[in-house]
Amino acid sequence: MALTKEQILSASDSKPLEVPVPEWGDSVFIRVMSVGERDAFELEYIRSGGKHVDNFRTKYLQSCLCNERGELLFTKDDIAALSQRNGAVMHRLWEKAMSHNGMTQKDADQIAGE
Repeated sequence: MALTKEQILSASDSKPLEVPVPEWGDSVFIRVMSVGERDAFELEYIRSGGKHVDNFRTKYLQSCLCNERGELLFTKDDIAALSQRNGAVMHRLWEKAMSHNGMTQKDADQIAGE
């Protein structure tokens, strides 16, 4: 039997992933973006005319780093400060966030304008 609209809309389908960050002394969580959030993220690339998106990885992580309940840790106002964090740590988290969100390297390259 097929799922109903109510079953689909009420399904809990985005459990946050815990990722240890020894450099920061604990762990962070990465959530799955909704399809609307991902579309909005990708729309920035489309609006840029297929050119480079500034702070691509940081903006992506701002949309994914969360607490254990899935609530975002950072707002868009925090992107500049977040972009100053350790590049190796942030890259590792970005790779985890991409994987957890079902995003491929090809998708990322296209969105980043590479």
